[in-house]
Amino acid sequence: MELEGDTPRKYQKSTAVESAKLNHSIALQDGCISSSELEDSHTMRQLHALNMLTLMREMHSRQTLCDVALLVQGQTIHAHRLVLAACSPYFNAMFTSNLKECQEETITLCEHDSESIQEIVNFAYSGKLDLTENNVQALLNAACLLQIEPIISTCCDFLKTQLHHSNCLGIQTFAESHGCFDLRQAAESFARQNFTQVVSQEEFLQLSSKDLIKLIEHDSLNVPNEEEVYKAVMTWLRHDWDARKQFVGDVFEYVRLPLLAWEFLNSRVVRDKITDISARCHRFFDEARRFHASEFYPGLHWEVNVRTIPRDSFNHCQYIYVIGGESRPSRTTLRSFERYQPVLNNWVSLPSMKSSRRGVGVAIFENKIFAVGGANESPLRDVESFNIQTGTWWTVASMHSARSSVAVAMLRGKLYAFGGYDGMTSVATAEEYDPHANEWSSIADMSSSRSMAAGVTYEDCVYVIGGYSGSSDLSSVECYNPMRKEWQAVTSMTSPRSMMAATVLKERIYVVGGCGSSGSLSEVEYYNPNEKMWYHVRSMCNPRSGLGLAAINQKLYALGGCNGSTNLETIERYDEVEDSWKVVSKMPSAIYRFGSCAGR
Repeated sequence: MELEGDTPRKYQKSTAVESAKLNHSIALQDGCISSSELEDSHTMRQLHALNMLTLMREMHSRQTLCDVALLVQGQTIHAHRLVLAACSPYFNAMFTSNLKECQEETITLCEHDSESIQEIVNFAYSGKLDLTENNVQALLNAACLLQIEPIISTCCDFLKTQLHHSNCLGIQTFAESHGCFDLRQAAESFARQNFTQVVSQEEFLQLSSKDLIKLIEHDSLNVPNEEEVYKAVMTWLRHDWDARKQFVGDVFEYVRLPLLAWEFLNSRVVRDKITDISARCHRFFDEARRFHASEFYPGLHWEVNVRTIPRDSFNHCQYIYVIGGESRPSRTTLRSFERYQPVLNNWVSLPSMKSSRRGVGVAIFENKIFAVGGANESPLRDVESFNIQTGTWWTVASMHSARSSVAVAMLRGKLYAFGGYDGMTSVATAEEYDPHANEWSSIADMSSSRSMAAGVTYEDCVYVIGGYSGSSDLSSVECYNPMRKEWQAVTSMTSPRSMMAATVLKERIYVVGGCGSSGSLSEVEYYNPNEKMWYHVRSMCNPRSGLGLAAINQKLYALGGCNGSTNLETIERYDEVEDSWKVVSKMPSAIYRFGSCAGR
């Protein structure tokens, strides 16, 4: 276990007595303080303690009345039994029992180093502790044996400040061996939170199988996907394969194979042949394949257990919420509200909105989902908010203008509504909503009128992409900076489109599907804000306009929409690494022009 820092760093902590702030100076006279100089009894006790400690420190420095000598590594350290006993339960028991040390003038301490004991004795007389990266472990070891809680606590606090990818596992083991449970928990939490960096360190390769399991079994393990866990476990096994292959079944019980991508499961996992080594791994592998097969065969049974439950880090965007929309052929406007969980491939119906809405804008902020505008028989200006925790819809302040097919986005706690159709034409106006004040305010108009556009947030700006001007589809893009309160033109898409969907994945703004001059589109392109360039990627399996789109676990999910003649119920998933789309599931019904967002 190595601590961070190239040079020793002082870390001082004084007792409350020594750090007490005195309102006036008091001269010491023959070791006494006059009560007439004290303002209250509390100050008197503080000053008395400080006075006593000062006098004992002076007596110790002169070796006056010292009645015991500690022999450590050939060095003699003189002290007073009373002071040591008051500071250390270990010395207290030694000096007040019938042990032979109770009568001896010299006591040999075999399990300590002289520098640590000298520092502890100094602390007993001063209340000060000088800690560095070089002495903290030895001091903590000695303090634990001597049962000196203030030093233990101070050392643990210091070590918490030194946690790093390269030493957190070593500090965890050290803390556990010394019974320092708070430090152990801090080190465990640090290792789980920084797992992807920790696994590249030497300490990870030296873990025992039990400690490895303890690390990876937690739901709180911070990884972008389960593939990272699998690769880390294989690295650990291969570091000492002959000795560790006996633990293959034990450790893979805590790798969530069902949550691996299907392509990874059938290429990397098959290639590694873990199923040939362990019968238990064979069962885990079959479980994973049944889990994935259930996407296409809903009646296929798979067991819900720890391996099929997403880790907490997956849950930053665990669900896709689908709100309102329009069904065909009846062209019924919907007020339905449903939630899809891609990892488990299941749909749940949630309480319906108060109003039916198609062309509705949807955004999420903290634990609230906003349904903005849209249309029923005519464009709407009212807004509803769904509280995820309470499961209830509330009507909030209405927009200044009615907006159907409106683009919305959240940025820094504010909700933005851009353009839309007002019942007569596409508009360029925009509004900002403050959820805490529950009020809308107008902001600067866009440079172009747009309805059926897409809105996304990237860094400090909101991008409004494409749409319909009232006479033609648009390829233009503009972004709004709320700090500057101004719009700026952005590089246009490669082709005009409206009724598309957009989202951000890995610092790219993806635009998917939509409607162009040839009808519904399957084309996909993304914008790189750093390069200010658009790039095409693999097209979807089906053309889709009026679709939903969400980024979940580093994948894009395109839902529903219209292919030009009929509504779709299928869901496609895009894998950026493979640059491929795949139909993975179905919606409860075929709808389009609905609102969607990803959330917890």
